[in-house]
Amino acid sequence: MTGATIGPEARAWLDSLIPDLLDNKQLESIVAYTDGHILRDVPEMDTPALRANLHASTLALGRIMLPNLATGATPTELPDEAYVLAESIAHNGMDLRVLLRIYRSGQQAMIRVLTDQISLASLDADATRELVRHAAGCVTDWAGTCVEQLSPTFATQHAPDQPGRFARRRETVRAIVSGSVIDPAVAELRLGYCLDDVHLAYLLWLDDDAPGSLADLERAAQRIAAQLDARGSFALAGGSRTVWAWARTNRCATPELSGLAAAGSMRLAFGLPAPGLAGFRRSHLESLAAQRIQRMRRRTGRVVLYDSVELDYLVSQDDEAMHAFVERELSALSGPGAALARLRETLGCYLERMCSVESTARELGIHRNTVRYRLERIEHLLGHPIEARRLELEVALRCAASLGIDESARDTGSG
Repeated sequence: MTGATIGPEARAWLDSLIPDLLDNKQLESIVAYTDGHILRDVPEMDTPALRANLHASTLALGRIMLPNLATGATPTELPDEAYVLAESIAHNGMDLRVLLRIYRSGQQAMIRVLTDQISLASLDADATRELVRHAAGCVTDWAGTCVEQLSPTFATQHAPDQPGRFARRRETVRAIVSGSVIDPAVAELRLGYCLDDVHLAYLLWLDDDAPGSLADLERAAQRIAAQLDARGSFALAGGSRTVWAWARTNRCATPELSGLAAAGSMRLAFGLPAPGLAGFRRSHLESLAAQRIQRMRRRTGRVVLYDSVELDYLVSQDDEAMHAFVERELSALSGPGAALARLRETLGCYLERMCSVESTARELGIHRNTVRYRLERIEHLLGHPIEARRLELEVALRCAASLGIDESARDTGSG
């Protein structure tokens, strides 16, 4: 039904009835009656989880459908709760016939509820008959529309890679990642993945010229989840050469662990473990950030961990400001050439070694007098003592690496 099918008197009476039906207490009473009718006719639904999903679906449908009772219009969008109910039925191994029985029973219950309401009105016989026919037609149309829209759920349960199910999973993930409000129960059923846990997100991707396929990435994602002793995992294609993955685990990734699962042509970026729906999102955003830093750098391995590049990412959010910061802090030390690269390497090692000349010399494999000479040269180029801006220099060197300033390999002791 798509328009008014009743006279003005009946229409006015329905307009006055609808607010009463939508009153919270009255609506809960209607839902309780309808659910009881369904559970009597479809006893296999009588489990705590299915009863909860049934109640949520009936309530949500009532709130959407009943306001249209006077016009007879059928809403084109079903609430998420209706999809959750259908998906939970399929997830419990039941087929489409169970859904049909639920909606047939619910239809009968709602027609009875509305007929009882109409019978209490002080209307003449013709208006009463008109209203009963109209209400029955509306409820029948609503039930048919619901079944029509929910039926594909059962087809995709046996063919999980069908486009419809894939699109719903992608939409759900994007909603979570974007921070949109979404019911965790709805998301869990759509993804087939428990969100009430700790999640470690990771990305797997192939460079443009690298051999491999999505299937290779998906298999690697499964191997990584197994190595992490994950309680469950979920993967989704993020593009033609990228896979987004999550593992339910408290473990952090390590280059050694993740490297075992990666083929020579693929790259990996890991977030940090974090709990719940927010953790699912946060860890994924961290893996994206790690990937961004990996792509900014010219020389990195195939595995990048967020906690190893977090500072780089935080200071790289404004490229123009980061360039200015590097130029200001490193001054003449940021120029090209092997000699300046050796000085930057020496400075970085010296800062990492708590400003110990001896430790720096051992690490670089050069004489401590060479280290002292280089430090004097560095301070001359900077125009101030190293210790005067120690923290700023450490950050600037990391930014310089992210910007791709050439860092030569460690030398054997010259200059």
